[in-house]
Amino acid sequence: MKISRHSLIFGLSYALDIAGKNNLSHSKSTAYLSVMLGRASGMDENTIMELYYAALLHDIALSNTYEMVPHCLDGEELLKKLPLPPSIPQSVLEHHEFYDGSGLFKLSGDEISQSAQIICLASAFDDEFGKSAATFDHSLFLKVCGWVEGVRKLFAPGLLTVLEELLKRESFLLDYFNHETKYALSDKAIVDDDVFYGYEDVEKFALCFADIIDKKSPFTYTHSHGIAELARKAAAHLGYDTATQNKLYIAGLLHDIGKLAVSVDILHKNGRLDPDERFEINKHTYYTRKILEQIDGFEEITNYAANHHEKLDGTGYPHRTDATRLSELERVMPICDVYQALTEQRPYRDTMPPEKVWAIIDDMCEKSHLDKALVEKLKPMF
Repeated sequence: MKISRHSLIFGLSYALDIAGKNNLSHSKSTAYLSVMLGRASGMDENTIMELYYAALLHDIALSNTYEMVPHCLDGEELLKKLPLPPSIPQSVLEHHEFYDGSGLFKLSGDEISQSAQIICLASAFDDEFGKSAATFDHSLFLKVCGWVEGVRKLFAPGLLTVLEELLKRESFLLDYFNHETKYALSDKAIVDDDVFYGYEDVEKFALCFADIIDKKSPFTYTHSHGIAELARKAAAHLGYDTATQNKLYIAGLLHDIGKLAVSVDILHKNGRLDPDERFEINKHTYYTRKILEQIDGFEEITNYAANHHEKLDGTGYPHRTDATRLSELERVMPICDVYQALTEQRPYRDTMPPEKVWAIIDDMCEKSHLDKALVEKLKPMF
Protein backbone atom coordinates (compact mmCIF):
# COMPACT_ATOMS: atom_id res chain seq x y z
CA MET A 1 0.00 0.00 0.00
CA LYS A 2 1.31 3.41 -1.01
CA ILE A 3 -1.02 6.35 -0.39
CA SER A 4 -0.22 10.03 -0.92
CA ARG A 5 -0.26 11.95 2.37
CA HIS A 6 -1.96 14.86 0.61
CA SER A 7 -4.67 12.68 -0.92
CA LEU A 8 -5.39 10.91 2.39
CA ILE A 9 -5.65 14.07 4.51
CA PHE A 10 -7.54 16.00 1.83
CA GLY A 11 -10.07 13.18 1.45
CA LEU A 12 -10.60 12.61 5.16
CA SER A 13 -11.02 16.35 5.76
CA TYR A 14 -14.29 16.11 3.81
CA ALA A 15 -15.59 13.87 6.60
CA LEU A 16 -14.96 16.70 9.06
CA ASP A 17 -16.90 19.12 6.86
CA ILE A 18 -19.95 16.88 6.57
CA ALA A 19 -19.85 16.43 10.35
CA GLY A 20 -20.31 20.19 10.64
CA LYS A 21 -23.13 20.09 8.03
CA ASN A 22 -23.74 23.85 8.06
CA ASN A 23 -20.74 24.62 5.85
CA LEU A 24 -19.66 21.75 3.62
CA SER A 25 -16.33 23.29 2.67
CA HIS A 26 -15.14 24.80 5.95
CA SER A 27 -11.91 22.75 6.14
CA LYS A 28 -11.01 23.42 2.51
CA SER A 29 -11.97 27.10 2.71
CA THR A 30 -9.93 27.53 5.90
CA ALA A 31 -6.99 25.80 4.21
CA TYR A 32 -7.30 28.10 1.16
CA LEU A 33 -7.42 31.24 3.29
CA SER A 34 -4.59 30.02 5.53
CA VAL A 35 -2.24 29.23 2.67
CA MET A 36 -2.96 32.54 0.96
CA LEU A 37 -2.28 34.39 4.23
CA GLY A 38 0.82 32.32 4.94
CA ARG A 39 2.35 32.92 1.51
CA ALA A 40 1.57 36.62 1.65
CA SER A 41 3.24 36.71 5.09
CA GLY A 42 6.46 35.27 3.63
CA MET A 43 6.33 31.77 5.11
CA ASP A 44 8.61 29.15 3.54
CA GLU A 45 6.91 26.37 1.59
CA ASN A 46 7.56 23.63 4.16
CA THR A 47 5.86 25.71 6.84
CA ILE A 48 3.05 26.45 4.37
CA MET A 49 2.55 22.71 3.85
CA GLU A 50 2.26 22.09 7.60
CA LEU A 51 -0.10 25.07 7.90
CA TYR A 52 -2.25 23.62 5.09
CA TYR A 53 -2.62 20.24 6.82
CA ALA A 54 -3.31 21.84 10.19
CA ALA A 55 -6.06 23.92 8.59
CA LEU A 56 -7.62 20.88 6.91
CA LEU A 57 -7.63 19.00 10.24
CA HIS A 58 -8.29 21.84 12.70
CA ASP A 59 -11.82 20.62 13.52
CA ILE A 60 -10.92 16.92 13.73
CA ALA A 61 -12.49 16.55 17.20
CA LEU A 62 -15.50 18.81 16.65
CA SER A 63 -17.84 15.93 15.73
CA ASN A 64 -17.38 14.48 19.23
CA THR A 65 -18.03 17.70 21.14
CA TYR A 66 -19.25 21.15 20.23
CA GLU A 67 -17.55 22.63 23.29
CA MET A 68 -14.56 24.74 22.31
CA VAL A 69 -11.97 23.73 24.93
CA PRO A 70 -12.46 19.94 24.67
CA HIS A 71 -12.37 19.95 20.86
CA CYS A 72 -9.03 21.81 20.82
CA LEU A 73 -7.53 19.50 23.46
CA ASP A 74 -8.99 16.35 21.88
CA GLY A 75 -7.85 17.47 18.44
CA GLU A 76 -4.28 17.89 19.67
CA GLU A 77 -4.32 14.44 21.28
CA LEU A 78 -5.73 12.77 18.17
CA LEU A 79 -3.16 14.38 15.89
CA LYS A 80 -0.24 13.54 18.18
CA LYS A 81 -0.96 9.87 17.44
CA LEU A 82 -0.61 10.40 13.69
CA PRO A 83 2.58 10.53 11.59
CA LEU A 84 2.56 14.32 11.29
CA PRO A 85 5.00 17.15 12.13
CA PRO A 86 4.55 18.39 15.74
CA SER A 87 3.59 21.88 14.57
CA ILE A 88 0.25 20.51 13.33
CA PRO A 89 -1.20 19.33 16.67
CA GLN A 90 0.16 22.51 18.29
CA SER A 91 -1.64 24.69 15.73
CA VAL A 92 -4.88 22.77 16.27
CA LEU A 93 -4.57 23.18 20.04
CA GLU A 94 -4.13 26.95 19.69
CA HIS A 95 -6.48 27.71 16.80
CA HIS A 96 -9.01 29.51 19.04
CA GLU A 97 -6.42 31.80 20.67
CA PHE A 98 -6.76 35.53 20.06
CA TYR A 99 -3.92 38.05 19.97
CA ASP A 100 -5.40 40.07 22.86
CA GLY A 101 -5.45 37.07 25.22
CA SER A 102 -9.24 36.57 25.13
CA GLY A 103 -9.04 33.06 23.62
CA LEU A 104 -9.69 29.70 25.23
CA PHE A 105 -6.34 29.30 26.99
CA LYS A 106 -5.62 33.04 27.43
CA LEU A 107 -2.45 32.98 25.33
CA SER A 108 -1.63 36.34 23.80
CA GLY A 109 0.68 37.96 21.25
CA ASP A 110 3.65 35.89 20.20
CA GLU A 111 2.79 33.17 22.74
CA ILE A 112 0.53 31.90 19.95
CA SER A 113 2.28 30.20 17.04
CA GLN A 114 2.10 32.06 13.74
CA SER A 115 0.31 29.15 12.07
CA ALA A 116 -2.33 29.03 14.82
CA GLN A 117 -2.89 32.78 14.48
CA ILE A 118 -3.43 32.37 10.75
CA ILE A 119 -5.82 29.43 11.13
CA CYS A 120 -7.76 31.31 13.80
CA LEU A 121 -8.24 34.26 11.44
CA ALA A 122 -9.04 32.05 8.44
CA SER A 123 -11.55 29.95 10.40
CA ALA A 124 -13.23 33.03 11.88
CA PHE A 125 -13.50 34.59 8.42
CA ASP A 126 -15.10 31.43 7.01
CA ASP A 127 -17.45 31.11 10.00
CA GLU A 128 -18.67 34.60 9.13
CA PHE A 129 -18.86 34.32 5.34
CA GLY A 130 -18.65 30.63 4.44
CA LYS A 131 -22.41 30.09 4.50
CA SER A 132 -23.09 33.19 2.41
CA ALA A 133 -25.36 32.50 -0.53
CA ALA A 134 -25.04 36.06 -1.78
CA THR A 135 -23.38 36.94 -5.06
CA PHE A 136 -20.05 38.63 -4.52
CA ASP A 137 -20.65 42.29 -5.26
CA HIS A 138 -19.53 45.64 -3.88
CA SER A 139 -21.93 45.52 -0.93
CA LEU A 140 -20.56 42.11 0.13
CA PHE A 141 -17.02 43.43 -0.29
CA LEU A 142 -17.88 46.31 2.07
CA LYS A 143 -19.27 43.81 4.59
CA VAL A 144 -15.96 41.94 4.48
CA CYS A 145 -14.04 45.18 5.05
CA GLY A 146 -16.38 46.09 7.88
CA TRP A 147 -15.83 42.69 9.49
CA VAL A 148 -12.05 43.22 9.38
CA GLU A 149 -12.49 46.55 11.16
CA GLY A 150 -14.60 44.84 13.83
CA VAL A 151 -12.01 42.18 14.71
CA ARG A 152 -8.91 44.38 14.94
CA LYS A 153 -8.34 43.75 18.65
CA LEU A 154 -8.48 39.96 18.15
CA PHE A 155 -5.69 39.52 15.61
CA ALA A 156 -2.11 40.71 15.15
CA PRO A 157 -1.95 44.06 13.32
CA GLY A 158 0.57 42.69 10.84
CA LEU A 159 -1.65 39.71 10.01
CA LEU A 160 -4.67 41.94 9.39
CA THR A 161 -2.51 44.13 7.14
CA VAL A 162 -1.68 41.02 5.10
CA LEU A 163 -5.40 40.20 4.84
CA GLU A 164 -6.21 43.74 3.75
CA GLU A 165 -3.58 43.53 1.02
CA LEU A 166 -5.13 40.25 -0.18
CA LEU A 167 -8.57 41.88 -0.23
CA LYS A 168 -7.24 44.35 -2.81
CA ARG A 169 -6.76 41.45 -5.23
CA GLU A 170 -10.11 40.93 -6.94
CA SER A 171 -9.25 37.28 -7.59
CA PHE A 172 -8.85 36.48 -3.89
CA LEU A 173 -12.48 37.04 -2.93
CA LEU A 174 -13.85 36.12 -6.37
CA ASP A 175 -12.37 32.65 -5.86
CA TYR A 176 -13.62 32.47 -2.29
CA PHE A 177 -17.22 33.48 -3.10
CA ASN A 178 -17.45 31.65 -6.42
CA HIS A 179 -19.87 28.85 -5.56
CA GLU A 180 -19.00 26.96 -8.74
CA THR A 181 -15.47 26.46 -7.43
CA LYS A 182 -16.24 26.49 -3.71
CA TYR A 183 -15.45 22.81 -3.23
CA ALA A 184 -12.19 23.08 -5.17
CA LEU A 185 -10.79 26.06 -3.28
CA SER A 186 -7.79 24.09 -2.11
CA ASP A 187 -6.73 23.74 -5.76
CA LYS A 188 -5.81 27.41 -5.45
CA ALA A 189 -3.59 26.55 -2.50
CA ILE A 190 -1.68 23.54 -3.83
CA VAL A 191 1.26 22.43 -1.70
CA ASP A 192 4.20 20.40 -2.93
CA ASP A 193 4.24 17.21 -0.85
CA ASP A 194 6.02 14.06 -2.03
CA VAL A 195 5.37 12.00 1.13
CA PHE A 196 3.61 8.65 0.68
CA TYR A 197 2.29 6.50 3.51
CA GLY A 198 2.63 2.74 3.81
CA TYR A 199 0.02 0.51 5.44
CA GLU A 200 1.11 1.17 9.04
CA ASP A 201 0.65 4.94 8.72
CA VAL A 202 -2.63 4.63 6.81
CA GLU A 203 -3.88 2.34 9.57
CA LYS A 204 -3.13 5.05 12.17
CA PHE A 205 -5.35 7.50 10.30
CA ALA A 206 -8.08 4.88 9.87
CA LEU A 207 -7.99 4.02 13.60
CA CYS A 208 -8.20 7.71 14.45
CA PHE A 209 -11.27 8.26 12.29
CA ALA A 210 -12.86 5.00 13.49
CA ASP A 211 -12.64 6.39 17.02
CA ILE A 212 -14.29 9.62 15.85
CA ILE A 213 -17.09 7.65 14.16
CA ASP A 214 -17.76 5.29 17.05
CA LYS A 215 -17.62 7.99 19.72
CA LYS A 216 -20.41 9.84 17.95
CA SER A 217 -22.81 7.13 19.11
CA PRO A 218 -22.33 5.56 22.57
CA PHE A 219 -24.52 2.65 21.46
CA THR A 220 -21.91 1.46 18.95
CA TYR A 221 -18.67 2.53 20.59
CA THR A 222 -16.62 -0.41 19.25
CA HIS A 223 -18.68 -1.15 16.11
CA SER A 224 -16.14 -0.06 13.48
CA HIS A 225 -13.23 -1.76 15.26
CA GLY A 226 -15.24 -4.96 15.61
CA ILE A 227 -16.18 -5.08 11.93
CA ALA A 228 -12.60 -4.33 10.91
CA GLU A 229 -11.33 -7.32 12.89
CA LEU A 230 -14.06 -9.59 11.50
CA ALA A 231 -13.42 -8.46 7.92
CA ARG A 232 -9.68 -9.08 8.18
CA LYS A 233 -10.25 -12.52 9.71
CA ALA A 234 -12.80 -13.34 7.01
CA ALA A 235 -10.34 -12.42 4.24
CA ALA A 236 -7.69 -14.61 5.88
CA HIS A 237 -10.18 -17.48 6.30
CA LEU A 238 -10.99 -17.26 2.59
CA GLY A 239 -7.30 -17.48 1.68
CA TYR A 240 -6.59 -13.90 0.62
CA ASP A 241 -3.08 -12.49 1.01
CA THR A 242 -1.98 -10.12 3.76
CA ALA A 243 -2.26 -7.01 1.57
CA THR A 244 -5.91 -7.81 0.82
CA GLN A 245 -6.60 -8.58 4.48
CA ASN A 246 -5.19 -5.16 5.36
CA LYS A 247 -7.47 -3.45 2.84
CA LEU A 248 -10.50 -5.16 4.39
CA TYR A 249 -9.35 -4.02 7.83
CA ILE A 250 -9.05 -0.37 6.70
CA ALA A 251 -12.44 -0.64 4.97
CA GLY A 252 -14.00 -1.98 8.16
CA LEU A 253 -12.60 0.87 10.22
CA LEU A 254 -13.96 3.46 7.78
CA HIS A 255 -17.18 1.80 6.54
CA ASP A 256 -19.41 4.07 8.65
CA ILE A 257 -17.46 7.31 8.16
CA GLY A 258 -20.49 8.68 6.33
CA LYS A 259 -22.43 8.57 9.62
CA LEU A 260 -20.65 11.80 10.52
CA ALA A 261 -23.29 13.40 8.28
CA VAL A 262 -26.15 11.93 10.35
CA SER A 263 -27.75 13.80 13.25
CA VAL A 264 -26.74 12.55 16.70
CA ASP A 265 -30.43 12.58 17.64
CA ILE A 266 -30.98 9.79 15.14
CA LEU A 267 -27.82 7.88 16.05
CA HIS A 268 -28.68 8.08 19.77
CA LYS A 269 -32.33 7.09 19.40
CA ASN A 270 -33.25 4.38 21.87
CA GLY A 271 -35.61 2.38 19.70
CA ARG A 272 -36.83 1.76 16.16
CA LEU A 273 -36.31 4.52 13.59
CA ASP A 274 -39.35 6.08 11.93
CA PRO A 275 -39.44 6.40 8.09
CA ASP A 276 -38.01 9.95 8.11
CA GLU A 277 -35.13 8.91 10.37
CA ARG A 278 -34.46 5.78 8.32
CA PHE A 279 -34.34 7.92 5.19
CA GLU A 280 -31.68 10.11 6.80
CA ILE A 281 -29.50 7.31 8.13
CA ASN A 282 -29.57 5.51 4.79
CA LYS A 283 -27.57 8.41 3.36
CA HIS A 284 -24.47 7.40 5.30
CA THR A 285 -23.16 4.87 2.76
CA TYR A 286 -23.44 7.50 0.03
CA TYR A 287 -21.25 9.84 2.08
CA THR A 288 -18.82 7.03 2.93
CA ARG A 289 -18.20 6.64 -0.80
CA LYS A 290 -17.98 10.40 -1.41
CA ILE A 291 -15.30 10.71 1.27
CA LEU A 292 -13.20 7.66 0.44
CA GLU A 293 -13.30 8.02 -3.34
CA GLN A 294 -11.31 11.24 -2.99
CA ILE A 295 -8.30 9.23 -1.78
CA ASP A 296 -6.10 7.98 -4.62
CA GLY A 297 -5.29 4.30 -4.16
CA PHE A 298 -8.40 3.61 -2.05
CA GLU A 299 -10.50 2.33 -4.96
CA GLU A 300 -10.90 -1.24 -3.64
CA ILE A 301 -11.19 -0.08 -0.02
CA THR A 302 -13.94 2.35 -1.07
CA ASN A 303 -16.01 -0.43 -2.64
CA TYR A 304 -15.57 -2.76 0.33
CA ALA A 305 -16.59 0.00 2.74
CA ALA A 306 -19.36 1.80 0.84
CA ASN A 307 -21.24 -1.30 -0.36
CA HIS A 308 -21.87 -2.78 3.08
CA HIS A 309 -25.65 -2.21 2.85
CA GLU A 310 -26.06 -3.48 -0.70
CA LYS A 311 -27.96 -6.77 -1.13
CA LEU A 312 -27.64 -9.54 -3.69
CA ASP A 313 -31.23 -9.04 -4.87
CA GLY A 314 -30.62 -5.35 -5.57
CA THR A 315 -32.82 -4.00 -2.74
CA GLY A 316 -29.97 -2.53 -0.68
CA TYR A 317 -28.74 1.04 -0.61
CA PRO A 318 -27.58 3.52 -1.78
CA HIS A 319 -27.04 2.28 -5.37
CA ARG A 320 -29.31 -0.81 -5.50
CA THR A 321 -26.29 -2.80 -6.65
CA ASP A 322 -27.13 -6.48 -7.25
CA ALA A 323 -25.16 -9.75 -7.18
CA THR A 324 -23.83 -9.31 -10.73
CA ARG A 325 -21.84 -6.26 -9.60
CA LEU A 326 -20.67 -7.33 -6.14
CA SER A 327 -17.33 -9.13 -5.79
CA GLU A 328 -16.76 -11.80 -3.15
CA LEU A 329 -15.01 -9.36 -0.83
CA GLU A 330 -17.77 -6.77 -1.30
CA ARG A 331 -20.16 -9.50 -0.09
CA VAL A 332 -18.01 -10.17 2.98
CA MET A 333 -18.51 -6.74 4.55
CA PRO A 334 -22.35 -6.95 4.76
CA ILE A 335 -22.07 -10.33 6.49
CA CYS A 336 -19.61 -8.92 9.03
CA ASP A 337 -21.78 -5.84 9.52
CA VAL A 338 -24.94 -7.87 10.22
CA TYR A 339 -23.14 -10.29 12.54
CA GLN A 340 -21.46 -7.48 14.49
CA ALA A 341 -24.71 -5.52 14.84
CA LEU A 342 -26.68 -8.55 16.04
CA THR A 343 -24.08 -9.57 18.61
CA GLU A 344 -23.65 -6.07 20.07
CA GLN A 345 -25.61 -5.06 23.12
CA ARG A 346 -27.93 -2.13 22.52
CA PRO A 347 -30.01 -0.06 24.96
CA TYR A 348 -33.22 -1.46 23.49
CA ARG A 349 -32.14 -5.15 23.50
CA ASP A 350 -29.64 -7.52 25.06
CA THR A 351 -26.98 -9.40 23.12
CA MET A 352 -28.72 -12.03 21.03
CA PRO A 353 -27.94 -15.72 21.65
CA PRO A 354 -26.01 -17.40 18.80
CA GLU A 355 -28.98 -19.47 17.62
CA LYS A 356 -31.09 -16.34 17.09
CA VAL A 357 -28.21 -14.52 15.36
CA TRP A 358 -27.78 -17.34 12.87
CA ALA A 359 -31.52 -17.72 12.37
CA ILE A 360 -31.69 -14.07 11.27
CA ILE A 361 -28.61 -14.38 9.05
CA ASP A 362 -29.93 -17.60 7.48
CA ASP A 363 -33.25 -15.89 6.77
CA MET A 364 -31.39 -13.03 5.07
CA CYS A 365 -29.58 -15.59 2.94
CA GLU A 366 -32.88 -17.17 1.88
CA LYS A 367 -34.12 -13.72 0.85
CA SER A 368 -30.93 -13.15 -1.21
CA HIS A 369 -29.88 -10.29 1.00
CA LEU A 370 -26.63 -12.06 1.91
CA ASP A 371 -24.53 -14.63 0.03
CA LYS A 372 -25.59 -18.04 1.40
CA ALA A 373 -22.56 -19.96 0.11
CA LEU A 374 -20.20 -17.36 1.52
CA VAL A 375 -21.97 -17.38 4.90
CA GLU A 376 -21.51 -21.16 5.09
CA LYS A 377 -17.79 -20.77 4.35
CA LEU A 378 -17.42 -18.15 7.08
CA LYS A 379 -19.53 -19.76 9.80
CA PRO A 380 -16.60 -21.73 11.27
CA MET A 381 -14.62 -18.48 11.59
CA PHE A 382 -17.44 -16.75 13.45
